[in-house]
Amino acid sequence: MARLSRGVLRLVVSLLLAAAALFPILFGLSSSFKTPREIIRFPPSLLPAEPTIENYHAIWQAGIGGFLGNSLLVSAGTVILCVLLGAPAAYALARYRFAGRTAAIIVIVAVMSIPVASLLIPTYTLIADIGLMNTHLGLVLVYTAYQLPIAVWILATYFQSLPEELEWSAMMDGYSRFQTLWRVVLPLSRPGLVAAVLFVVVFAWNDFVVAVTLLSSEEKRTLPIAIYNFLGFYGREWGPLLASAMVATVPILVLFILLQRYFVAGMTGGGVKG
Repeated sequence: MARLSRGVLRLVVSLLLAAAALFPILFGLSSSFKTPREIIRFPPSLLPAEPTIENYHAIWQAGIGGFLGNSLLVSAGTVILCVLLGAPAAYALARYRFAGRTAAIIVIVAVMSIPVASLLIPTYTLIADIGLMNTHLGLVLVYTAYQLPIAVWILATYFQSLPEELEWSAMMDGYSRFQTLWRVVLPLSRPGLVAAVLFVVVFAWNDFVVAVTLLSSEEKRTLPIAIYNFLGFYGREWGPLLASAMVATVPILVLFILLQRYFVAGMTGGGVKG
């Protein structure tokens, strides 16, 4: 009976926490389909009385599609670079014992603790010196530099949880270390890979400070900058602001829902066994 009571209590607490986390998103999504008069009505209604897509039409007319495409391009480029560079580095840390390995791990952990804002001035200077200001390539390289340490850390801890016997078996069949990594280790490390990718995607998708610093032209800017522009452009018109916020929020939310079991396994599997 006591065990059942604890189970019910945990369920109730979990449901309350889930409701508290989801309510602002669901209320914002509902409000994005409301008319301007209904949005500011008090007390507010949970569901729109007269649903309308006018808010989404307004932000589409303002060019939200181009900003969305820029964010997709930058996020995808950052993820690809982080995986291509991070997987071999993580594998080396997980499987090789070499001079300076401990120092490398300490540096990786230390770099993860540096606030991004404190790196803006040297980042701006470096990107300007190499001629990549106001380019998506420059932004992708900066995001990769910022997120590569955490990707390496997550992948290395997960690689350590895998039995080395599988790798030795693959190498006995003629695979090189590099082939073993890409054909054996990474397919088995899907949860760890998903966890690393989600961390990278969330940063690249949501970043405002770095993007607004490095991108000056309107057609190059990403979605977070667009939402800020809508704030100034629309003033007190909350409908388009809510619609643009939902366009930025829903894709990441759906991605987490689809990959949540891999994310949890990736964070706990490597952390427990690594």
